[in-house]
Amino acid sequence: MLPSILLVLGILVTAAVVQERGREERLPAQVGELTDLIERRRATVRELSAELAALSERLASAQAEQAAGSSQVRQVVARIDRLRVPAGVAAVTGPGVVVELTDSIAAARTRGEVTDLRIQDVDLQLVVNALWAVGGEALSVNGWRVTATTAIREAGDRVLVNFRPVSSPYRVAAIGDPEQIRRGLASSEIARQFEVWTEIYGLGFAVRSENLLRVPALGAGGELEWADPSGPEEGGSS
Repeated sequence: MLPSILLVLGILVTAAVVQERGREERLPAQVGELTDLIERRRATVRELSAELAALSERLASAQAEQAAGSSQVRQVVARIDRLRVPAGVAAVTGPGVVVELTDSIAAARTRGEVTDLRIQDVDLQLVVNALWAVGGEALSVNGWRVTATTAIREAGDRVLVNFRPVSSPYRVAAIGDPEQIRRGLASSEIARQFEVWTEIYGLGFAVRSENLLRVPALGAGGELEWADPSGPEEGGSS
């Protein structure tokens, strides 16, 4: 009886080892397929962004021609122009705040699991949502425009904003009344959470006001632009 049991156990162990090796052999191919998929999605986003920009220019030109001879058309164009900002198809400039999130310094020196030492996609999502809620009119992350339909996701150890990779430091720009945004953000749940995470994990969370920020239209940008800072950088959300 014992030899039979050992034989069965041996067969089961061998089958498990074979299956595990099969998964390990397929892993590089799966990673390659995922990488190719991400690259294809990025290329698609770039093409659609370029097409959107071209169509927006053509539409603006046609609207200007039509509006020249009709008060009704001018009213419609004015309504469309008001929608261009929330839709993200127009660049926006004005005063606002920049929230800078940074990975812990210890993340680069730690081997193994470092999730708690890095800014994650959900952290960016919560900060962006908080800024919308307290009066942000136009937002960007590391210079890429953020709208209500923007996907902020994690792929491997990279954070993607509309399939574009961004990395620490993460600079979230929000155009709007700087004092209103700062006060609202300071009392938000995500600001209170970052006070704890900064103390425990060493994550960075800094908020500063800017006299003039530029948030690009969808498909444009990549670098955060600002000018005329109103004061020195300030740590924390107060």
